[in-house]
Amino acid sequence: MAFIGYSLHNIAQASQKIGLGVAKKNKGQGISIWITATLSTSIAVFIILYAVSIGNVSIVGAMSGSGLASLTLYTRFVMKEKITKQGLIGVLIVMGATGLIGAAANKVKPPIISIRLLFFFLIGLSVVFIMVWFLLRLRQLNKSLGIFLGIFAGILGGFIPLFQKVSTSKLGKAHSLAAGLIKNSKLMADNDDLFPQLLRKILEILANPYALIWIVLSIISMIILQFAYTKDKAIRVIPAFSAITVILPVIGGVFCFHESLSVLQWVSIFSILSEVVLITIKPSAKKSV
Repeated sequence: MAFIGYSLHNIAQASQKIGLGVAKKNKGQGISIWITATLSTSIAVFIILYAVSIGNVSIVGAMSGSGLASLTLYTRFVMKEKITKQGLIGVLIVMGATGLIGAAANKVKPPIISIRLLFFFLIGLSVVFIMVWFLLRLRQLNKSLGIFLGIFAGILGGFIPLFQKVSTSKLGKAHSLAAGLIKNSKLMADNDDLFPQLLRKILEILANPYALIWIVLSIISMIILQFAYTKDKAIRVIPAFSAITVILPVIGGVFCFHESLSVLQWVSIFSILSEVVLITIKPSAKKSV
């Protein structure tokens, strides 16, 4: 589910770019493509949310790099862009890593959430990076600002699956703002029909403060990433952003959710990280296929 969700998300982002390009020649068709792609990104978010709810957040977070592999194939066969040899190797690596993760999967235990540590982790990293940002601006080190902002956007993005996990846990559901409504509504509390059950689950997961946190983090991360693009080349910003979004959920999953990973899963995670580097490093014009 994580592979499907992240693949759909990255492909939808590329399709948004296609829609904007088509709109210059055919406004109606271009807008239709862009709207469909934008809706697909929203669907992808809920698929990832479901993956987080049933699996280890460290594994799901690490799988964010798998979307780049799907995007590489999409740009090659749909957008007709050339794929580099290192990009092709990256695709093969992530396919193998995904298989290893599946082979090493064990029964997922209910998470033991250190919520204070998670908040300390988020606030501490944010304070440090804000201080460094002011230092870079003070010393006018603009060459490093783009990569730095890409890393910071990646950090905030890396916290998204962590807070998604909290929002789907018993802790998150217990703090749901809709808990009182569900309890007092006889229709939703006692009715076993499919629609009331589905509505109850959606309200429990989305109408809680932890869901609000990951939604806000996703918006801020996107804004910072767009700002990073104005300060440096995307080829330098994207690897920094992507690598952090793979690493941080793994660290958070191990320390804040007390998750344990097998040797094969660790190998798979580092393989996905290497795939991120291979796909996003500066391509060579002579090594395209």
